[in-house]
Formats: sequence, structure tokens, C-alpha cells
Amino acid sequence: MRRTTSALACLVSATIATTGLVLVPTASAAVPVVPGEVGQTCSVEGQAGQSLRITGSHFEVEGTATVANYNDENLPLTQTIKEGATKNWNVGGSVNFDLLKLFHVTLSAGYQSSQTWEVGQTLGPYPVKPGQTGVLEYGFLNQTFEGTNLRCTGGVWTDTGSTFHGTIPRERHIRVSMRDNAEF
Repeated sequence: MRRTTSALACLVSATIATTGLVLVPTASAAVPVVPGEVGQTCSVEGQAGQSLRITGSHFEVEGTATVANYNDENLPLTQTIKEGATKNWNVGGSVNFDLLKLFHVTLSAGYQSSQTWEVGQTLGPYPVKPGQTGVLEYGFLNQTFEGTNLRCTGGVWTDTGSTFHGTIPRERHIRVSMRDNAEF
């Protein structure tokens, strides 16, 4: 028996040495992204799925620049970023799948988990006509979202009662507005 065990150990050692094969336990894979809606049909009984919807949008201003033009020619409205800013997404609830992939599949491939304004970036120029004041605001367009984990039961997506929610930066955003100059 001892020779058999020893021979087996040598064989395993030789196999590892010559093939590089080492078996390691793998972590369980995340739940696949399968978009759906409660009440819609599904085909794989017991399969996990997710619903996702945007619930709101808001502009988070990081900085502004203003130019009042009291001249006879256009003036440029520009802003050079002096302090960088990054907006990361914020997620709460039960998420055991690739949430960003769900955004890409359900809404748009343009979503990212963070957006950044870099130091030294120049915004503009935007022409400000004589007699006008130009206001440039820059920041992030953020979207709030909510979703539900689903289960395929009886050929229909059902709500598991496990929800998730959060805010994701949709894009870096610039808003430029013009108004008549104030009289002094």
C-alpha cells in the first residue's frame, strides 16, 4: 500500500511538473446579467434576472465661470479646470451580478461607473455677444436608478423582494447660458 501511495504521489508530482496543471478551487461565478420585467415571460425555470429603471436626473455643478461683455465685439467664455473632480456611482441594496453590464445591456453602453474632470482641461470658448453675460457651469449629469432581482417562476419573471438602488454619473456635463447685461 505504501508503494502505491508513494508511486501515486510521484505521478502527481511529475504531472504537475511537466504540465503545470494545478487544480485550485474556484470561487462561485456571479449571477449572469439577464434583464427582464416583472410579469414578462421567461424561459429558464429558476433563472435569476434583474429589472432596472432610471428614476431621476440632476446636474451636480462642480464649477462656474462668468463673462460680462460691455465691449463692441464678441468675448470668449472659457474655463480651465484648476481642481480635478471625480464622481463615482453609489449603489445600495443586494447586487450579486455585474450591475454596469446590466446598464450596458438595458440602457446604453455609454454608462461608466465613474466620470472625471481633469486638471488643465479647457472648456470653451463660447462666444459672448456685446451686451450679454455668459455663464458656464460644469459638473456631472447624475441619474438615480432602482431595480429588482427577479426569478423565473412558471415561465414568468417574479419579484424576489430583493431590490437595489443608487446614483450613477451619466456624463460630464457643461451648461452655458446667456442673458442681457445688468445696467449699472
